[in-house]
Amino acid sequence: MKKFYIIIIVVALLAASFLYLSDAKKSIFTEKVGDMTLTRYETGEAAAQQISNMYGLRDIPLAKAYSAVYKSEKGTMRIWAVEAPDHNAANDAFNSMNSILGGSSGHEEHEYSGDVGQTDSHKSHGDAGMMNGNFTKPVKLDIMEFVKPEVYIMNSNNAVNYYYFKMNYNMGRVYWIIFDSPDIDYQISIVKQAVMDI
Repeated sequence: MKKFYIIIIVVALLAASFLYLSDAKKSIFTEKVGDMTLTRYETGEAAAQQISNMYGLRDIPLAKAYSAVYKSEKGTMRIWAVEAPDHNAANDAFNSMNSILGGSSGHEEHEYSGDVGQTDSHKSHGDAGMMNGNFTKPVKLDIMEFVKPEVYIMNSNNAVNYYYFKMNYNMGRVYWIIFDSPDIDYQISIVKQAVMDI
């Protein structure tokens, strides 16, 4: 009889771990980014609610939403991802957001000159009250060995923020990352890993 209970407990534990693993696979996030460990993630309505309160991201057409928290001894990283209905909508929305935030358009000037011109007309309206004036203009980082995605960094509300856009043939996501670690070199190494893995 004792063996029977042990078998039931083992089967229950295996079933629970299988459900946990299958649930984790629904997320876009990896268990680790560098030395940081995933401690929490949200998808769907919970993540969409967070994103709806974020300047810039709330204007991206939303098909799917994701958020996560990673922690290490060096600090905490929060990451949000907005997946638009298609890659063209995501690309246009990212370019618009980047322009409103004041980010350079870099290579897009050649490819998307019409979009850049249209979004520049809205720039002064978005900058007026953005984040209570407690922000710096985004700067493109040169951290990737390849051109895409272009990663931007800016300070906002006493935190370092990174954002970028990734797409493939049928999907585009805009990512936003906030760190509380004061070590910029550490942050950049983690962001680089996140860009490659998530």
